[in-house]
Amino acid sequence: MESGYNLPLLLILAAAAAAAWYALDYFWAPRLSPKEPPLLPHPIPYIGHILGLLRHGTRYYQMTSAKCKLPIYTLNMLSGKVYIVTSPDLVNAVNRNSKKIAFNPFVAMLGKRITGHDEGTSQIVQHNLNGEHGPGYVIDVHDRIVASLAPGKDLQQTTKAMLSQLSAYFEALTPNAEINLFEWTRYTVTMCSTRALYGTENPFNKNTKFVDAFWDFDHALNLLIADVLPELFAPKGYRARMELGTAFQEYFENYIPAKSAAMIQGRYSENSRYGITLPNQGRLEVGTLIGVLANTIPSIFYTLVHIYSDPGLVSDIRDELETSGFVGTPEDISQHSGLLAMPETCPLLYSTWQEVLRVHALGAGARYILEDIMLDDTFLLRKGMVVQMPMAVMHSDVAAWGEHVEEFRPRRFLKQNSTIKGGFKPNFTAYRPFGGGASMCPGRHFVTLETMALAACMLSRFDLIPVDGQWNVPRQKQESLATNVFPPEKDIRVKIATRKGVGASK
Repeated sequence: MESGYNLPLLLILAAAAAAAWYALDYFWAPRLSPKEPPLLPHPIPYIGHILGLLRHGTRYYQMTSAKCKLPIYTLNMLSGKVYIVTSPDLVNAVNRNSKKIAFNPFVAMLGKRITGHDEGTSQIVQHNLNGEHGPGYVIDVHDRIVASLAPGKDLQQTTKAMLSQLSAYFEALTPNAEINLFEWTRYTVTMCSTRALYGTENPFNKNTKFVDAFWDFDHALNLLIADVLPELFAPKGYRARMELGTAFQEYFENYIPAKSAAMIQGRYSENSRYGITLPNQGRLEVGTLIGVLANTIPSIFYTLVHIYSDPGLVSDIRDELETSGFVGTPEDISQHSGLLAMPETCPLLYSTWQEVLRVHALGAGARYILEDIMLDDTFLLRKGMVVQMPMAVMHSDVAAWGEHVEEFRPRRFLKQNSTIKGGFKPNFTAYRPFGGGASMCPGRHFVTLETMALAACMLSRFDLIPVDGQWNVPRQKQESLATNVFPPEKDIRVKIATRKGVGASK
């Protein structure tokens, strides 16, 4: 009987495949200089590490770092290289070279894929990204946001506005009611934060369907960033992005600056000054929502979970809040004269918040290399390649945090922690939930006050009791490579109990 295979043809095809593979490797794959960080190979060339990231998200960097145990190493991805930095000292070196290893180019590289703005807007965004010839759009917008969210009158006003919106949602928490804690946090913080920033005419306030729409968009970010037929492979996220962009276009068509926060006034002013059209202003605002909501809401959820799951911590933080006067309704707390100083006057609550971010911020800070550079006079980094600084790797570094690094320790960041027996002084260079250097997140003060004030409001009035009888901190669901704190894989259903001695008006 004759074979079904044509042996000569198979040999020709095999030879052609081998020749093509060799050609790809020779002409396309990046060459590694002996001075560059060591290469961590993958059994599947070109795309192996990409598949690892798609499967495991930024946790993949923990896996590769554990495998090679190097302060910096190289991953080949398609025709480029990614340098993974795991050493706090080398992170400092990256920060010191912000003109050559820059963050802003990522705004141009990923921004259009995330928001879907047009080519004309992209050219405005890309112009003078790193300040080579004075200010540019990205620098001017960033500076306006930093100024509006730095500790001061504007930040206090925005935080007070958020708290005043919170009152109605706390009044709706009736005794013995049951809620899904993440679902409640997601909806409440979305509504209160967007009203505080955009005023009551914002799309979320006009139609609450946009709460789910934003999270459809957020869940699809990886596929939108890949930008391969997103309308086909990420239809819900693609549609949500379009709907949100159109809704914010209509918002800006009827925009009254005095009804919004200083941050939005600044963004609108710069967008208009640079000639960005209203449809594209709407699309850009969808990207802004990532910073406002995507990391904040899971962070607040995990803060509440870690506090309420530890009865001793609940008691100690309540004592601290009583002593500092941060008790009562959201309106009461919003009127506290020391609102901006809450991190200093409530150090245990602040330390707990910082520990939440150390444990749950799993993203990776990214930089683009604008010219060849010798990092720390030791490692050659090539122009056009990417540097990644994975938070989870540095946040779990025993050398930086001590042998109990895997434990959640709410007092880890207290100043006196390093002076007591068994204490350990943490290495703050290894602490990167808000990034570092010139690109540190400008919204860090606002989200800190949001979280601490909401926790204070909850602790003032309510006990939260898990319906299944036991607190379990849920694992995070790896989602967007563009965010740092991911939502939980599953929600926690809790029963609301009014604290003893707290009246109905409190």
